[in-house]
Amino acid sequence: MSLVPCPLSRKGRQSLFASLFVADFAVAALTRSEADSPATAVVEGAAPNQFVCSADEAARAAGVQLGMPLAAATTRYAYATAGDELRILERDPAAESRGQRDLLRLAETSTPRYEDSAPGLITLDFAGLPQPHDSARALFAGAEKLGFTPQLGVSRNRFVALCAARTQPGLTHVYPGEEAGFLSVQGLDVLPIEQAEIETLTRWGLRTVGELARFDENDLTARFGERGARLARLARGEESSTLEAYTAPPELAERQEFDWEVGELEPLAFALSGMLERLCLKLQSGNWAAARLETTLELASGRAFARKIDMPYPLTDPRTLLKLVRLDLDAHPPGDAIVAARIRATPAERRRVQFSLFAPATPSPEKLAVTLARLSSLVGAERVGAPVAPDTHKPGAAAVALFAPRPVRGQSQGTVPVGAETRRERVFRVFRPPWPAKVETVEREPMHLESLDAAGPVEARSGPWRVSGEWWTPEGWQYEEWDVCVQGRLYRACLDRSSKQWFLTGVYD
Repeated sequence: MSLVPCPLSRKGRQSLFASLFVADFAVAALTRSEADSPATAVVEGAAPNQFVCSADEAARAAGVQLGMPLAAATTRYAYATAGDELRILERDPAAESRGQRDLLRLAETSTPRYEDSAPGLITLDFAGLPQPHDSARALFAGAEKLGFTPQLGVSRNRFVALCAARTQPGLTHVYPGEEAGFLSVQGLDVLPIEQAEIETLTRWGLRTVGELARFDENDLTARFGERGARLARLARGEESSTLEAYTAPPELAERQEFDWEVGELEPLAFALSGMLERLCLKLQSGNWAAARLETTLELASGRAFARKIDMPYPLTDPRTLLKLVRLDLDAHPPGDAIVAARIRATPAERRRVQFSLFAPATPSPEKLAVTLARLSSLVGAERVGAPVAPDTHKPGAAAVALFAPRPVRGQSQGTVPVGAETRRERVFRVFRPPWPAKVETVEREPMHLESLDAAGPVEARSGPWRVSGEWWTPEGWQYEEWDVCVQGRLYRACLDRSSKQWFLTGVYD
């Protein structure tokens, strides 16, 4: 369909939107430099738990679906194509980020107002452009030069432009007054609703957006609330929305070259102090705070020494940031003289805390960050943080993550409700690391045990419980667990079936 300029109304300038869409963006970002690429699917996750997160049209035509396990995807494609091999690529967030930046720079050449709507999707405001027809063609040709296969939709209604870009190949313009007609033939999946809601509408006998537009809006509102009223407006092409203009993230970095080689921490800290003060002024001017600090030191040997510090809270205090950098460099010295330094901050919204009258006061963000940094320098960063449960069934497995407490809201000290029953429950205390043990067995049952703080005959036993996991990796494990009573205390004994070693993993109190 051809493009025509949108007419001006008496009340002012009419809206005009363009949506630039790149289908299967995760695949397109990796294959855009290829002239003719085979059927490709992009997977994410660690082997063997890898799942398809994106697939091109050729792969989807052969039955490859999003969320499908890798083995099932390759098998289904080979069956559908009589033995052809599906190309599998690992997802590359960096390539997707580069592709999105290229599209944003391209959008800037067409109009000053555009929105970063989603990966592979840019929404542009074409209102007021003298030649929107030429701008749309130039935008489409520019996306092709970037190596993408773009789909571009233009309409006075933003949602209609988006539907045209997602459902129609090439360059499509929906003429003024034809928005409802264009939407009427589209399937329900073009609407911003969940699959469960589509199934509900399908049970009502609705298949297309046009059928939904003719449905009673009151019934939709009664079933879906305000979302139902919005769906009705979208289906009729009457929904209007504003465009959130894209603003490039600020470049929050400072670099300084030294007149002489710096070999000690004190003179380096003096230079870093001024750099951090200037950096914090930039942060505060945009109402930002530093969520991560990256320090790069250029050494006399020609190599670069880089360190990253993740903040438990976003910070803007230069003195606190300087302490963190000093503690980190003191624990990890660069090992050579320094000729230049660069500091870059990752911005985040400044933390807003509403204090509670009943919850205990949270620690000062600055003091907490310095305390965590000092602990990390003493015992190692991998030993400091918040405990988390790793994604494994391995007994005794534990891990730590960045300690970033959240403000407590509505928490009261609380009391035991009247009439509530209290009962004593056993507590399992885990030994970290597990205690090595020597176990004598009779017909594979533990009869006598010797370990730290536990020695004697096994008075009672329960088990075994055989568990295993991660057999697909070199760190695979197979355990046989028993609950054993020794000298009146109940322990958890475990046999590593690979090494034939016994150990105690904990005790019940």
